Order: sequence, then structure tokens, then C-alpha cells
Amino acid sequence: MAFVIRTRERREQPRLRIAFSVLVDGPFGLRRCIARDITHRGLFIETWDELPIGTELRVIFSMPDGSWEMPARCIVRHILELGTGEEIQRGVGVSFEEIEDEPTDAIEELRQLHA
Repeated sequence: MAFVIRTRERREQPRLRIAFSVLVDGPFGLRRCIARDITHRGLFIETWDELPIGTELRVIFSMPDGSWEMPARCIVRHILELGTGEEIQRGVGVSFEEIEDEPTDAIEELRQLHA
């Protein structure tokens, strides 16, 4: 039997529903991860690492052609774990705390690339 949990959308800004590679520098070192659902305030990162709420991460974004990067300091705000045993899918929702470049430009470039 499958359960579907529906929650009220809390985002004030629309999210960009794409998957893209990011580098995550955190308590377990530098990891390449998949990020999804980016907004102006944060994003979701798929990771095997157990990252508690409040963990600070440095996330580095790059364009698919490698021409652009945007480092950001992020904080883990929520945790998602699906499955049991070795079949667990884990990820974290993070908020942007400090961004070296303007996020609006970065998100618009991603939107145009994936339109």
C-alpha cells in the first residue's frame, strides 16, 4: 500500500523544477550531488550523507558548459528520507544564507537553458 502525503505549498516564489549537478562542501568533505527545485530562497539536494537541521554547507553551482559558477553558503532547513535499509533515498532542503553573485541572474540563466 502506498501513502501520499500532501502538504500546503509554503514557497512564496515559484520553483524551477530541474535537476542539476552541484558541489556540496560540508562536514563529510566535498561531494558532487544532484540539486532540484531551486527558488530564490533555497533548493533541495539529494545526498546520502546524514545532515542534521542547522548544518551549514557551501554549495557551488555551475552552468552545464562550465562557464559560470556561484558559491553559496546554505543552511539545512528540512530532511527527507524515503525507504528503509539500503534502499533509502535521502535529501535535504536548504536555504540560501549568503550568495556571492545575484541569484536572480543565475536562476534566469538556468531557466533559459532548460526552457
